[in-house]
Parts: sequence; structure tokens; C-alpha cells
Amino acid sequence: MPSSFQSIILKLQDFWASHGCLITQPYYTQVGAGTMNPATFLRVLGPEPWNVAYVEPSVRPDDGRYGENPNRFQLHTQFQVILKPDPAAGPAGREGPQELYLESLKALGIDPRQHDIRFVEDNWEQPAISAWGLGWEVWLDGQEITQFTYFQQMGGVVLDPVSVEITYGLERILIALNNAKAIWNEEYGAGVTYGEIRRQEEFEHSKYYFETADVERVRAMYDLFSAEADACLAAGLIVPAHDYVLKCSHSFNILDTRGAISVAERQAFFRRIRELAKGVAVAYGEQRKGLEYPLLKDEGKRMNASRESKPSVNSSFITHPSSFLLEIGVEELPADDVDTAYTALSTRVPTLLKELNLTHGDVRIFTTPRRIVVAVASLSPNQPDREDLVKGPPADKAIVGHASSVTDSVGESSHATSVTYTPAAIGFAKKNGIDPSALEVREEGGGKYVFAVVKQKGRPTPEVLAEALPKLVADIKFEKSMRWNDSGVAFSRPIRWYVALLGDMVIPFEYAGVTSGNLSRGLRPYDSPEIKIASADKYFEAIREAGIILDKEERKASIMAQVNEAAHLVGGEAIIEDGLLNEVTNLIEMPTAVMGGFNSEFLSLPKDVLISVMKKHQRYFPISNLQSPNLLPHFIAIRNGDDIGIDTVREGNEHVLGARFADANFFVREDVKLKLEEYRPRLSSLTFHTKLGSMLDKSERITKLVREIAPALGITRDQLPITERAAFLMKADLVTQMVTEMTSLQGIIGGEYALRSGEQSDVATAIAEQYQTVPQTKPGLVIAVADRLDSLVGMFAAGLAPTGAKDPFGLRRAAIGIVQPLIEHDVDFDLADAVKKSAKTQPIECNAEAQAKILEFVTGRLSVVLKDAGCKHDVVEAVLAAQSANPAASARAVKQLSAWVSREDWSTILPGYARCVRITRDQKESFKVDEKIFVEKEEKDLFAAIQKTVKGGALSQSKGQPSTVNEFLEIIVKLIPSINTFFDKVLVMAEDKKVKENRLGLLQRIASLSNGIADLSTLEGF
Repeated sequence: MPSSFQSIILKLQDFWASHGCLITQPYYTQVGAGTMNPATFLRVLGPEPWNVAYVEPSVRPDDGRYGENPNRFQLHTQFQVILKPDPAAGPAGREGPQELYLESLKALGIDPRQHDIRFVEDNWEQPAISAWGLGWEVWLDGQEITQFTYFQQMGGVVLDPVSVEITYGLERILIALNNAKAIWNEEYGAGVTYGEIRRQEEFEHSKYYFETADVERVRAMYDLFSAEADACLAAGLIVPAHDYVLKCSHSFNILDTRGAISVAERQAFFRRIRELAKGVAVAYGEQRKGLEYPLLKDEGKRMNASRESKPSVNSSFITHPSSFLLEIGVEELPADDVDTAYTALSTRVPTLLKELNLTHGDVRIFTTPRRIVVAVASLSPNQPDREDLVKGPPADKAIVGHASSVTDSVGESSHATSVTYTPAAIGFAKKNGIDPSALEVREEGGGKYVFAVVKQKGRPTPEVLAEALPKLVADIKFEKSMRWNDSGVAFSRPIRWYVALLGDMVIPFEYAGVTSGNLSRGLRPYDSPEIKIASADKYFEAIREAGIILDKEERKASIMAQVNEAAHLVGGEAIIEDGLLNEVTNLIEMPTAVMGGFNSEFLSLPKDVLISVMKKHQRYFPISNLQSPNLLPHFIAIRNGDDIGIDTVREGNEHVLGARFADANFFVREDVKLKLEEYRPRLSSLTFHTKLGSMLDKSERITKLVREIAPALGITRDQLPITERAAFLMKADLVTQMVTEMTSLQGIIGGEYALRSGEQSDVATAIAEQYQTVPQTKPGLVIAVADRLDSLVGMFAAGLAPTGAKDPFGLRRAAIGIVQPLIEHDVDFDLADAVKKSAKTQPIECNAEAQAKILEFVTGRLSVVLKDAGCKHDVVEAVLAAQSANPAASARAVKQLSAWVSREDWSTILPGYARCVRITRDQKESFKVDEKIFVEKEEKDLFAAIQKTVKGGALSQSKGQPSTVNEFLEIIVKLIPSINTFFDKVLVMAEDKKVKENRLGLLQRIASLSNGIADLSTLEGF
């Protein structure tokens, strides 16, 4: 019998009530999520335990779709569960929150063996209420049905203990349970459909939020609600204050949906709401403290209840090298963290074993989303005995006395010693655990010192590991970590079990409230059954039998093979992007490909939209049509598990993708009601930066700059109108609904909408290329360079240059986005002149000092680009010292100079030229050369060689100066014999001042040949 909306609510209430939750009611004012209900927002604060469940209608105005989308509504219904603290118990975490959640799905009729249930990374953050946590989106056959979060902070207050939040999306669960196409015809309860109750109000609210809400009145309401919240806080009325924070938040959401909030305003609104939310949170904490935390009963008992006594280490049976196995069992790691753990342990484990003085065989590391595995072959049973010689104080400061020779009755001689040990010697001996009489006097470095011979017996390996393993786990660091229990340990996601075995012996240790054992866990879809590991050698066999593929490369190869085979079945080719493949590989332990399809009508959407939705939102592999540049109406998902219930999984994935495409279709349909040009004025509502104006102001600056720099970048008269039109329209798509929803498509959507607006194809192409690192067309190159120059010059003028590792405005990327395309297109371009022209368009002053810093910054990025291309450090620096303002010319010069320094005769070329530079570089004056003053034949010969070799026979910057590295060094090669003879026979620093200066002038002419080309003094061997 199909489920109803009402039956889902009743079943969840029954389930969580039976697991100790208080069942409360929805809040009486509009909230954006169940998190904002006081039963969550306030009650997760402080130390009191709190387990609660309730239904919460949640209002998100910008999710309104006029009742047309099967999955998106301005009002959706959540079922909220708070578990405080984390209920996990026992070394395997059998009663952990994930297990309870999965049991609740079973209560609804969702069998994990018939579906694909995934925990997909979700780093939850709500800046408006200064709250964040880590956890997952829970996907059911590709559809998000739950948010599962370990709260870390609420209202700016760090939480202790951490609370678990489970937020079910009830509409989506109903659709999944009934395999429905949409929600509207499904039963709400008592024979009444969901649509009969909600569809008309969904349409009306959508129309109000998107079209009717009066911006000025809503702004006024926001200000009134904000003031009222302040008044309530001042009066100590915490819950009423919170009510008005919620009203502020809802008013902001309405304004945002109406497109009335600029980027700068958004931050100001968030700051204000965050300030109020923190005031409420702090006041509530103080109030509960004043009441002496009435819900806090039997504190301390919980901490000890789950603690098991640590077993002792019995190593008497470990007498030979054995395999070692450590498995860290975790709740699902984010895809990037799977790789982070692998990298960390690949380096750390061999180093640790060396530090512990344990010999071993191969070390292997494996990582999946649920387990981090270290396997060591032939680990020694104990450390070797050691004898360390420790140096102490000088002998004369440590021992006072003398020794004499003594012969006994049988003729054996010995030494009788009468010595006194100083406090320094006694202290040194005590520190090293020996008697002072055992100290030895030895010579070292020409002096005598006392030494302690410290003997240390090797400890059994099990004892050593028991101490070292907690630290090893602690050494695995992640970009974002979380706390989850009273151990206070932070890790990527909660640790739920350890398997630690040396041979068949358990290595006992405890970390993060979890004790090691020999029990692993199986696949999530199989209910995570216990897997008893008999010994370290048997681990891999047991895991393989459980269907788990530990090796990442094996999982990846399996995915690629299955995806390619599936694509071949429909006559297409899978689009397998490395980043997506790596992510999918790190999300599963048993990969099974699922082929699905979608309505071919959606192929009319922009191709990049379809691909982006499939890859970014759903982690699907699109399939290209071999006969055309289009896609096929198919996709390939990768299930974590086997093929049981595969049809159900496929249908679920098809539904969610259809809903995603319907959403994209809604955006495109609404967007193309206007031409792209008509969106441009709306850029005035988007603030680029408070000191630099709006995005419309930036667009105007770019358009002006394009006119200035286009000729220098090789734009012809015919191309100029195309380039200027592209510059005029290039940012207009930022205010379209499609780009607002999917920011990764900016520029791409602009190009698509330009075509649909009747713009020339060349204009559309340039717009679409603007965010590419290297645009392919000349108009695309010009507008991209102008855009990035404007950002660099403006931000530096505003005092916002990157510092250290911080680069919030992406200026390093912008600088590379200038030099890289100039190099690739091999276009000579004067960056110094371009920066100066851009500075004139800025609304704030960009003085000469700031311009110099910009050029220095760009030079730094240019250096990185050239070195990353494999060019030698000293060669790059030599060229950039002379011509960094022209990236393309610099790249050519580096290539040429690299070839020269690789020549066999380079060791004769560079020293000859270097002699001319070294003897003249300290001269502050440039000397003229007068042929009449020459005395020696060799200096006359050198002058003649210069006259003959240098083009045109003139030695001046304006005429005869080489322009490339090759020209310059070819001249030097011809001059080398004359240079060497000159230095062998002629005294440059002659007593006669005129003769000396004439000779210096001659050498200055040679040294100056590299001006504007390269500074060879930076080269190795100069």
C-alpha cells in the first residue's frame, strides 16, 4: 500500500519516541529550516542533554517554483531530530546516530538492499545565525532526502557537547517511497492529495515572493523587527528576541528573492542578524546556567558508561616477524579527505616505524570512505637492544683524583684509583640511569670528556604499538575537522571502530573514546555487519569476501570499465573527467554502474547546463553522441553496492535528474524572456567592491579598457566591434536565474543567451571564453585580459593585495589568467602600459607605487608559470630581470636562453661575457669610446670585432642593438676570441685615466648588449 504524507510523519514520530525523543510541535513563525526552531537553536546550547523530534514547515522563498517543479517548493516540510549528546555506544558504535537513522528509514519501508543510500559530504554553514557543522547529505537513489549534521557552533557559541541534527525532507521521501513523478497527486492523508492542500498556496506564495512583495515595505519591516529584537534582548526576553531574529531572517529572504540585496548589503544584513542571534544564544546560555541546568542529571555517569577497561598487552607469544594491520573505521569521509588520509599515512607510517626502531617489510596504505587501513608485512616482534654513547661534561670538571699501578701476589697488574665525582658527574650519571663509577673518559675533538654507555633493552612490539597508535591516528590532519563526543578529539568524521592486529593478537589502545579490537564492519547497504578478523594476514581475504574493494586504483579501474561498457551499449562515449572519476571512486566501496535515461526534450537545454547538473550535482557520467556534438539522453550513475534492486535505484536517479533538469528548464525559460542586453542594467545591484562600485561600474571600466588595449593585442578593425560588444555584454549573465543557481556556468550561460538574443556568434564565443584560463579567440583574449587587469588594479588600489596564503579575491589566479593566454597566443603586450591605462579608469587612485607592486606581483606569477613549464630557476630570473612586462617575449627569451645554457660550449661563452660585466658594473658613469685613444693592438682588434659583428655597425640602443637572446649571444660567440685576447694582453685599469675610461667604455658596449633582453649575472656559473 502506498505511503501517505501523514503516515510518514506518524511513523517517524513513533520511531523516535520509542528511542527516547520528546515529540514537540512546529514553531509558530516562519523559519527557513528546523534548525531555527528554539527546540534546536536554543536547546543545543549548553551541557544539558536534549533528545527531541518534531515536524517543521520550512519557508525558503527563492525555492518557489509556482507549483511546477516536483521537488522544489517555497514551503517544504522537514522532520527534525536532535540527539544531544551523540548516542554512539561501544567500540563498534552499533547504536550510533547513523545506525539509528538507517533503522528509521526501514521503519518507513526503505530497505537499504533495494536502494542506493549514500552519505555525501555536506559542510553545513548558516552565516546568518553564526552556526556551522559537518556531516552529510543523505541520498536515496540520487535524491537528497536528509541533512545529517554534527553541530559544532550555534549563535557563535562553540557547542559542548556536540549535538546531532537529522533533518528529513518529507516530500522527497514520499516521492521516493511511492516512485512518484511529482508530489501533487500523492496522498496527504484521509484520501486528500498533497496538491489539494498545498498547490494553490505554493503558487500564490511564489507569485508574492518573486513578483508582488514590496521591497521598500519589506525593508521597513526588517528594520522594525531588528529594533524589536534589540528591545527584547535589553529586557531579558530571550525567546521573544529570537522570534524577531526569525522575522528578520525571513524578511531578508524575501528581499533576496526579489533581487534587492547587493553583495555588499548581503554581508551587512548577515552581520546584523548574526549579531542578534549571538545575543540570543549568549543570553540563553546565561539563563540556563542561572537555573543550574535543570535537565543535567547524573553528569559524569555517561562518560564512564561506555568506557571499557583497556586490556593489557600480552606479548609472550609474539616471537617472530608478523603482519600488522590497523583499520580505522569511520563514518563516511568526504572524497577529498579519503585522499588526505592516504597521503598523510603514506609518509607518516614508514617514518614512525623508523622512529620506533622496528624492522619491517612492505608498507601499504588503503583508504575508502569508511575505512583507513595500514598494512605492514614482516613487522619485527620487538625492538633491537640498543647501546647509546652519551657525551657528558669535560673530564676535569667531572672527576677529581689519580690512578696508580698495583701488582698482586701472582704477578697480575691492575690500577688502583682514588677518584671523587663532582656534582656535575653525579647528575649526568643519574640522568642516564647509571652509577657514576660506570662513566668512561674518552677523547673527542682534542679534549677529554666523560661518557655514559646507556644500554636499553628492546621492548616488545605490541607494547610499543599500543603506545604509538593513538598518536598515529591523531597525526592524520584534515582541512576541516569536527568533534562528536566527550573525548574532545577532532577528526574528519566520527571514528567508530579500530581493528589493530599483530598476527592474531589484538594490539590494545584507546583513542577518541573508541577501543581497538578485531571486529570490522561490512558494507553500508548490507547493514554494516560485523566482520571478525582472525589475524592480520586474513584481513584482506575477509574484506574481499564482504564485497569491499580496498584498493582505490582497483575501484577506479572497475568504474571506468563499467562506465565505458554501459556507454557503448547505447552507442555513445562516456565523458569521464578525472576530477569526477576520483570523487566517485572515493565515495564508494563496491562500485556498480547504473544506466539511466532522461526525456530527450531536455536536450534543448544548453549542453553545458546538462553536463554541469549531471557532474556537479549528481556525480553522474554524461554520454556524448558519437555522430554529433550533442549528448545522448542517458547517464551513468555508480551505486555503492550490488545489483539487487537496480531497477528501483535507476528509477530514483532518473526522477531526481528529471527534477534537476526541470529546474534548469524553469530558469532558462524565465531568463530568455529578456534579451541578454536587458540584464546589464541590473548589474548595478551587484556590488563588486564598496570602494570600486558595482558590477555595472566594473563592466563600464572593462569596456573602456578594451578600447585602449585591443590594438596592442592584435585586434583588427573588423574584429574591434565584436570585441567591444562582447565586453559590453560579458557580465550581464551574472544576474540571470541560471547563473545565480549554478555559478560555475557564468560566461558559458552568457554566451548561450547571447546567441538566443540574436547576437553574432563571434560575440557569443568571446563571452563564453572569458573565464577560461586561455581563451581561444582574439576577442575572448582581449576581454579576459581586460577583466583580470581591472580586478588586479582595482584591488591593489583598494589595498587588498594578497597576503601570505590568503587571496580572497583570487588575484593570483587573475594574474596567471593574464600571463598564460599572452604566452599561449604569443602576443607581445606591454603590461606596464596596460596597468597605467587601467589605473586611469578606476574610481580610486592607483598611484605609481601601487602600479609597481602590481607589476611585481604579476612578474611573480609569470615566474611560477615558466618554472612550472620546466624552465630552470636561474634562466627564468635572468630573463624576467630584463623584460617581465612582456610575458610572451619573456617566454620566448627563456626558451632561447635555456637552449644556450644547455650547449657544450656554454662554459666558454658565459665566462667571456661575464668578464666584461663584472669589471664594469660598479662604474657609475658610461664612458664614450674614442678610437684614437686605443694603444694596444688587442683593444683595437676588439673594437673592430664589435664594429663588424654588431648589426649596422653602430653601438647604440637606437641602432644595432640585438632584440632577442639568440641575436645577443650569437654576437657574443663571435666576440669571445677577441674578448679573451683583450683580457690576456691589456690592462684595463691603466694609470692613464683617459686610456682606462676608453677601455671601460669598450667593455661597457659589450655588457650593454644584453639590455632589455636578460641579466646573465643571475645565471649559475656567472
